[in-house]
Amino acid sequence: MRTACILIALLPLLGIWQPAVAAGEEFSLADGGQVSGELLNPNQIPRTDYVVRTAEGVVFKIDNSQVAKVEQRRPEVAEYERIWPSFADTVDDQWKIAEWCRENALVAERESHLNRILQLDPEHEEARRVLGFMRRNGRWITRDQLYQRRGYVEFEGQWRTVQEVQLIEEERAGTRVHNDWIRQIKTYRDQLASGNGAAEARRALLSISDPGAIGALGKALEDESNPKRRELLLDALGNIGTDPAAMVLAVAYTKEPVEDLRYTCLDHLKGKHIAVEYFVGLLNSKDNAVVNGAAFALGYLEDPSAVGPLIRSLVTVHKVRIKQGDPNQTNAGFDNRGNAGFSAGGSDRIVSVPAQNRAVLDALVKLTGQSYGFNIDQWKAWHANQRRYEQINARRD
Repeated sequence: MRTACILIALLPLLGIWQPAVAAGEEFSLADGGQVSGELLNPNQIPRTDYVVRTAEGVVFKIDNSQVAKVEQRRPEVAEYERIWPSFADTVDDQWKIAEWCRENALVAERESHLNRILQLDPEHEEARRVLGFMRRNGRWITRDQLYQRRGYVEFEGQWRTVQEVQLIEEERAGTRVHNDWIRQIKTYRDQLASGNGAAEARRALLSISDPGAIGALGKALEDESNPKRRELLLDALGNIGTDPAAMVLAVAYTKEPVEDLRYTCLDHLKGKHIAVEYFVGLLNSKDNAVVNGAAFALGYLEDPSAVGPLIRSLVTVHKVRIKQGDPNQTNAGFDNRGNAGFSAGGSDRIVSVPAQNRAVLDALVKLTGQSYGFNIDQWKAWHANQRRYEQINARRD
């Protein structure tokens, strides 16, 4: 064994295999780099530099100003360096030292000995398995090689499809663009608020054409309390003109407290079918005010595809709380025109109350030129006849 130890100790000098011996210290550099090695001048006072020898035997000097932190090696590393030469360069002994490394969490050292086992015995199944090999068509292949053959690429420590990597990178690029626009639009808003450079800021906002600015404009719109500046932001969104910009404007319409600015939203939404679909969806709301607000928007946008949904929303049913038995209490309800009203009551009772939606009727009259009041059956009959007429004309064409 002593002869074997001497031979193994001489291996580095002879240019023969030697394990990857862990370095004594870890040097974190000020520029973010990292160096591992044995410190050869540990007693230098005051410290002006670090003389380091790497595991490969290379000796170099690092100026003290370049080193941010020095961490001492683990005791297990020192023990490993002490014992590894006592293991022979055979499959059995290399497996034993590899197992010792596993038990002591020395990952790099363990891998070095496992690779040596494969040099000595390329068919060693356990070493192959630990190193991530698998058999495919009678040949050993690593998991990484298998993924590469299947068209995957390694991205940030994980195997992903090319399409996944592309989507991630596009999303990150979009996030960077969004954050850039957040900062830029804040600058414009500050200029508008202060008056310093306001004209230039106004021109810059109205000239935005990048769809990447939509999210930032929407966020600014939510945060802006000044109606004049809100109008400017609405116009900027309208100038971009894409469907995502239209959706921001449609949502803004439902939240905007100033009537003139609600019309501004709708003016920018004309011809945008995605906005029509959004408002049609709001006709299903449990809130009667939302239903009527959506109906007004649909009438203003004059898209005939909204006629069917509007007919179905002429009269909507809403749950209200009724109190009975206490003359000192009042209760909310709707009259036959869909207007809120109050009545005396006491104990709670939830009832379903039909509401005739005036804004829905107004939108229908505007879109169709017909007037059947709140008679849903007549509206449905007219609509069915109209659709049959349109289908016949389409076949003739």
